[in-house]
Amino acid sequence: MNFQEQWRKLLLPLRYGGSGVDFKKLDPARSPFLQDRDRIIYSSSFRRLARKTQVHPLVRNDHIHTRLSHSLEVSSVGRSLGAMAGYFLRHRGELPDYAAPEFPGQILEAACLAHDIGNPPFGHAGEFAIRDWFGDPANHVYVNALEETQQSDFRCFDGNAQGFRVVNVVENNRDQGGFRLTYPTLASMVKYPWDSWQSRARGGKCKFNYYQAEAAIFEDVFRALGLKTRRGDFARHPLSLLAEAADDTCYRIVDMEDARELDIITLADILKVVEPLAPNLKLDPQRLEDMGSDRERAGYVRARVIGHVTVSLFETFAAQYERIMRREFEGPLMDMAPEDVRAYMASARDIFNGRILKNSHKTALEIGSYSVYKRLLDTFIPACHRRICDPGRLTYKEQQALQLMGGHAPRREDDLYVSYLRVLDFITGMTDQYASFVSVSYTHLTLPTT
Repeated sequence: MNFQEQWRKLLLPLRYGGSGVDFKKLDPARSPFLQDRDRIIYSSSFRRLARKTQVHPLVRNDHIHTRLSHSLEVSSVGRSLGAMAGYFLRHRGELPDYAAPEFPGQILEAACLAHDIGNPPFGHAGEFAIRDWFGDPANHVYVNALEETQQSDFRCFDGNAQGFRVVNVVENNRDQGGFRLTYPTLASMVKYPWDSWQSRARGGKCKFNYYQAEAAIFEDVFRALGLKTRRGDFARHPLSLLAEAADDTCYRIVDMEDARELDIITLADILKVVEPLAPNLKLDPQRLEDMGSDRERAGYVRARVIGHVTVSLFETFAAQYERIMRREFEGPLMDMAPEDVRAYMASARDIFNGRILKNSHKTALEIGSYSVYKRLLDTFIPACHRRICDPGRLTYKEQQALQLMGGHAPRREDDLYVSYLRVLDFITGMTDQYASFVSVSYTHLTLPTT
C-alpha cells in the first residue's frame, strides 16, 4: 500500500455508531475533527482538569500550571505540528482527495486536549497510589477473584488507559461510545497501542493505553484505520508521534517555569539548562534586562524554546517520515531530534529529577496523597466487592458509598471487573480538592457528587 492509500484510511472521520462518511460534507470550517475538539472542551472531565495536579499538588500560586492549562498549551503546539504535517502531505501529493491540509492540525488539537483527561488527582503520584493499593497483599481478596489480565489493568493502572476509557465510555454517551470522537482523533491519543498484559510482557513497565473492557473499541478503531500489522499487533498512528512531540515540547520547559515560580530553582538555572539551544534561540540580552521580573524573563525564554523545539521536532518527523509510514520507527521523535534539542532535554530531565522532583514540599504532599487514595479505595472497592459477592450483607457505610458514586455506581448487570472500573472512573475523575474532602468525610450523609 502506498502512502497516499494509507492516509486515505488514516484520516477517515469515522465515529462510533456512525453510518459512514459523507465526503461532500467535510468542510474544513466545521470538520468532524473540530467537532471532536468542541465535545472535549465542553465536557465536565476536561473542565475538572483545572483542579488537577500537573507537577505541584495543591499550590496556592495561581501562576502554576494545572492539567488544564498544560493540555491547552500542548494542544496549541499540536495544532501547529499538525498544520505543518497537512501541508507537508499536500506538497508530497499524499493528502487524500477528501481531506483539507487543515485536518491533521485539527485532529492533533483535539487529541492533545484529551491526552491527560484520564489522569487521576495528584498527578503521577496518584497513578502509583492506585497501583500500590491493588498490589498490596492486604487487598488481594478483592483482586484475586478477577482474571489475570483484568488484575493487570488495576495493578498496572495508567492514566493513558483511563483517558481512553473516559472518552469512549464515561463521558456524554455513557457506555455507548462516550464522546464518540472520530477514529483519527482517538488513534492520535494512543502512545502505547497495547494492553496492560502485553505491557508487562514488553518489559514490565506500566505503560499501556486500553483496559480489557475497551479492547474491542481499540481494535475497531485501529483496524478501520489500517493500523493492524502483519505480526498481528497494532502500529501507532503517525499523528500520535506529533501529539507526543507536542507534549514533550511543552512539559519540561513549563516544569522549570513553575519551579522558578515556586523558588525551587532560579532563572539562572533555566538559562543554564537551555544553553545547548542558545545559538538557535537568539535571546536578546537587552530585552531580558529591560523586563520587570524574572517571571517575564522565564516566559520569554519559554516562548523561544517552544518555538525552536516545535520546528525541530517537525523537521525530525519529516526526516523520519518514510520509516514512520513503513512502520520501522515508532518514536518518540525526541530520540531522533537534533543534537541541541536532545542535549537540552537531557539537561532539563536532570534538573527535574535532581531538584524539582525531590522538593520537600512536593514530596510531603505526594506522601499525603497516598492516605487519600487508601481511604477512598478502602471504602469503594470493598463496597463493590460485597455488592457482587454478598449483596445481602451490605453495611450502611457501603450502601452510602455506592450511593455517593451517583452515575458512576455499578449497574445491576455489571460484574466485579466492571464495578471496579467504575470506582476508578469515580475516583480518577475527582479534583485534588474533592478527593481530599471525600477521603476524610465519606461518612457524611449529604456529600455532593462529582
